[in-house]
Amino acid sequence: ELWRWRPGASGGDRLMAGVRQFAAGRSGWFAIDGTHRLWHAAGDGPAQAVGTEAAQACIGDSADYWVGRDGRLWVRGLAHRGQYGDGRLQASEAFVNTADAIVAVRAHTGHALALRRDGTVIGTGGNRYGPLSRHGLGDKADRWGTIFEGASAIATGSRHSLAVRADGSLWAWGDGFDIEPRRIGDDVSLCAAGDTVTLARTRSGDIVQWERGRLVARHPLT
Repeated sequence: ELWRWRPGASGGDRLMAGVRQFAAGRSGWFAIDGTHRLWHAAGDGPAQAVGTEAAQACIGDSADYWVGRDGRLWVRGLAHRGQYGDGRLQASEAFVNTADAIVAVRAHTGHALALRRDGTVIGTGGNRYGPLSRHGLGDKADRWGTIFEGASAIATGSRHSLAVRADGSLWAWGDGFDIEPRRIGDDVSLCAAGDTVTLARTRSGDIVQWERGRLVARHPLT
């Protein structure tokens, strides 16, 4: 079951049952049900089916993305920073297929990363602070471009991005780090990025935290 809690509310709101995966953000929320149908709702509006055979979904602050089980990547939302990755700079009300052979997508402040089946990390959109490494650095990239190779997982925040390789090494680039991907950790299984915070979970279960690229804490999970 998918639930929502809001500030000041006495309880939560039950949004949907039978959810396998969800994402939430500025435009509302996505949910993928047991039949791989993708649902979207904005504000307090009803959920509407917007896709089928969905494998993953992500909501950015300006554009939304979802990946089909066939590896096709779909985008809808603003395009002024090159968020679609196909050269367009005008928004579309309908989802547009802009990449193939994708297994994961992450989006944040006007940019997005996608992970291809072969481990290549590609990116598009605004790149003032370097979350896309050198691809469009200082302005924007309006087409998908290669950033990193050999990744098994990705994450992106407001100004920086992360990738995990199969050997457990964690790599970071953008604000607080180098423009080129730099190895910052090992034995990592999962990672996440926010405005200035970077988090990684190690294979042994610890949570490691960086703030603006500086290691600040390691929290053993008990």
